[in-house]
Amino acid sequence: MKDQVEKINQILGGHYNYYGMAGNLRSITKIYKITERYWKRMLSSRSQKSYITREKFNKIKSIFPLKRPKLSIPFSELKIYAKL
Repeated sequence: MKDQVEKINQILGGHYNYYGMAGNLRSITKIYKITERYWKRMLSSRSQKSYITREKFNKIKSIFPLKRPKLSIPFSELKIYAKL
């Protein structure tokens, strides 16, 4: 599970760095939620009971947290990147 979370966080980090500019926070938050939902579904498919409860998934997330969305270019720095 540790390897899974490291790989997922690596991908999420790259996504946040590339798309994490001011105005895209809603979109990268959506990506985070979709990734979290998909990860839960994949863990459930590997479970012998064929599902993982929300409580158990929250415990897993507390031990192995996913990287939260973060803006790499906030509004205050956006002027630097704008064309005149």
